[in-house]
Amino acid sequence: MVLKSLMVACVTHESYGKTALCIGLTGEFTRRGLRVGYFKPVGIPLAKVEGKPVDEDAVLFKEILGLEAPPWRIAPILLKYRYLEDTPPLGRRGFDEEIAGAYREVSRGRDLMILESARELSLGSSTGLSVPRLARKMSSKVLLVSSRCEDRAVDEVINACTSLSCKQVGLLGVVFNNIPEHLMGRVKEVFRETLSLHGIPVLGVIPESIALTAPTVGEVAAALDGEILCSDKASSRRVETYMVGAMAAEAAIAYFRRAKGKAVITSGDRPEIALAALETDTSTLILTDNIYPEERLRAKAEEKGIPIILVSYDAYTTVQRVRELVGRIRAGDRHRIDLAHRLVRENVDVEAIADFLGARATRLRRET
Repeated sequence: MVLKSLMVACVTHESYGKTALCIGLTGEFTRRGLRVGYFKPVGIPLAKVEGKPVDEDAVLFKEILGLEAPPWRIAPILLKYRYLEDTPPLGRRGFDEEIAGAYREVSRGRDLMILESARELSLGSSTGLSVPRLARKMSSKVLLVSSRCEDRAVDEVINACTSLSCKQVGLLGVVFNNIPEHLMGRVKEVFRETLSLHGIPVLGVIPESIALTAPTVGEVAAALDGEILCSDKASSRRVETYMVGAMAAEAAIAYFRRAKGKAVITSGDRPEIALAALETDTSTLILTDNIYPEERLRAKAEEKGIPIILVSYDAYTTVQRVRELVGRIRAGDRHRIDLAHRLVRENVDVEAIADFLGARATRLRRET
């Protein structure tokens, strides 16, 4: 039997939702009787297992699918932030061999492999690790993910399709993810119609889900290299939005009441602003400039059960770092895993994807 494979990749670095889509697809194809595997040829080293740096998604899918291979084989190549300095200039052949060997190991006994890119199509182009090149080497078709809802999202998808065509890689279509409810109709109608004129199917439009994308207080603290000073038991709270406390104290409460489930970013030397935030629906306080809070503020936060995160950055840098922070689905997070399954099942045309891949369970059983 010829192994079927599908690579899920983001259109741009600002798109997200690949992992949630992969979770949903693996669940749906498994439910249809296929033996589904997962592989991430290029990962990001954000975790450690047995003292080895690994990609978090490899750990996640090892748990979800019960994969036997260790995480460092499920995601064999790891790119650090400054990967040009860590990568041999002529390392393409070595990478190809490493990826091919790991893929053979991980895909053994599987009917269908879901492959996930590290990020957007172009990442790794300098070292031969771009999505188009890897997809071609692995005989995989590509499913794009875009989380934009501006009109330029259509242009970006068309441009990505051109990049894939240049490498003779087949494109299944695109899934739009995390679309606000009031824009769902326009994406389904206008975007779909325009892209169909270019021969690109829209295979799903997934609505915005705060429960899936909002990071927890703990994730925010980790992203900022911050220290949780109190109420760390509430670190699982969701952070739905961010507000900067830089106004006059008398206007603070009215301002903070505009949003729920928020993180308020302010300096530790503005206790009146922080105290005002504690009187509203606040998930966490982020105190900047490494200025420890007054004892009365810490005691009040403890009383309210609201964590305080202390960070070394100034307010501007803190805002920049959290602006595009999205909650990650990690191993053991059954709530997000189940939610990803449901969102894909209800909003993605899995049957069309199966047809495009030739990966229906009955077909595969006949081929074996």
